[in-house]
Formats: sequence, C-alpha cells, structure tokens
Amino acid sequence: MSVTLISHFCILLFLIPLLFSSQGVAALSEHHSATQAQHTLKYSISGSGTFYPYFTNDPHHPGILPDLVVRILTQASLQGENIVLPAKRTNRYLASGKIDFDLISPAWLNSSQRTDPRFVFSEAILPIREYVVTRTPLEPLTSLSGQMVGTVRGYYYHDDDVFTRVDFESERALLQALDKGRVELAIVGDLPAKYWSEQDKVNLHFNQLHSQGLLHIRLRAEHAHLLPRLNQAILTLQQSGQIARIETYYLEHAFAGRDQSE
Repeated sequence: MSVTLISHFCILLFLIPLLFSSQGVAALSEHHSATQAQHTLKYSISGSGTFYPYFTNDPHHPGILPDLVVRILTQASLQGENIVLPAKRTNRYLASGKIDFDLISPAWLNSSQRTDPRFVFSEAILPIREYVVTRTPLEPLTSLSGQMVGTVRGYYYHDDDVFTRVDFESERALLQALDKGRVELAIVGDLPAKYWSEQDKVNLHFNQLHSQGLLHIRLRAEHAHLLPRLNQAILTLQQSGQIARIETYYLEHAFAGRDQSE
C-alpha cells in the first residue's frame, strides 16, 4: 500500500467522526427547536372561582380572562392549557413550574414580589381596581395598619404585612361575611363586588381605593424568549379593539356560572 493511499485512508478515518458529530449536533438543535415550538404553556387564571366577570364557571362564556388569554395565545401562535386551580394552589404551581404563567397586577405585589427573578411580566393587558368596602360609609382610612380585614385566600395584597388578614374562600363568601358582620372591612375588586352584591342582595359601600393597576401575564423566566411574541399579540389585540370588546361583552351580559364554593 502506498504512502498516499494510507494518508487518504487516515484522513477519511478522521473525517467520519466529525461528520457524524456535526449531524448529531444539527439533529439535537432541530429537536430542541421543535420541542420549544411544541411546548404547551400551562396556566391558571380562575382566581377564587367566583372572580366574576373575569372568570364565570360557564364553559360557553368562560369570562374576560379566559377569552383574553385564548386570543393572545392564538395571535402569538402558541399552544396553551388552562388548569382551573384555587388561588393559593395557583401560586404554588407557578413557583414550582407546574404551570407556566398566570395573570396578575403588579399593584397587588410588594416590592420583592415585583422583582422576583423567577418571573418576567408582559405588557399591560387590562386595567383593574380593588376597593376597601364596608356595609356603610366610613371616613377613609389613611392606613389599614392594625385592622382586621376580610381577604380572599391565596390572593396577593401589597400591604398585608400591616393588617391582619381574615381569609375567605372567594369574593362571594367574603361579601356574605361582610353582610353578616363577621368583618367590618374587606378588600375586593370593583367588578366582582358589584356582581355578587347584586346577586346576593348585599348592601356595601366602596369606601376607598386600595389598589389600581394593570393586569399582566406573569411568565416563568425560562420562557422569557416568548415575551416578544406575547407582547406583540397583546398590542395587536389592543389596537384592533378586541380586548375592549371582550370586556364590554361580559360587562353587558350576566352568565349563570356555578359558584365552585357551593
């Protein structure tokens, strides 16, 4: 065998592993990209289960938030799965990675929660307000410090380190407790408060604003690469008026969704 033939044979032996190695890397890269593309984002947006009109328990008219999220994911060409969970479990599932995002207003969070590196926030989607409500008008409180305040179990309140929480299962249960005098003060969203006070004939007074903010998608940081697509989808839906139309639709209609606490 000539020296030239041996040299060519040696070069071939050297190149074959490199060829298979590069093909393997390319295959892994393609598999990784396909896996990312096929990933279904799991989320929970049901709140307490009586977060009307944001969540209605009506499968045909599920509420403002379920409809919005479906539109956003569809616009962003992403797959999603809504997992209905109690609020407290939603927080645990998000922290452990069992779900990928929820919807939240940073106005509900304290400073450390707003800057938690485990999460990133989308562009704002929808305005939302919470009030301190009472049975009869009271002088506005400069602070809730030292007060016993009715709250919803699992919900965030930006200043709950200064007052004593009295947790109830849902907005509906909270307003019923207020009506029965079990608490004198309660914090509740304006739209759920209006709905359930009318349904259950509860007299209440919106005593003072507790928080005013905007709802955002709170996404686990490992999915931060999806934020540009989500943000563009939100912007497109806002500019086309679809977000406003969804909100108006639910404000103008009442749906007979069953209260999960019943």
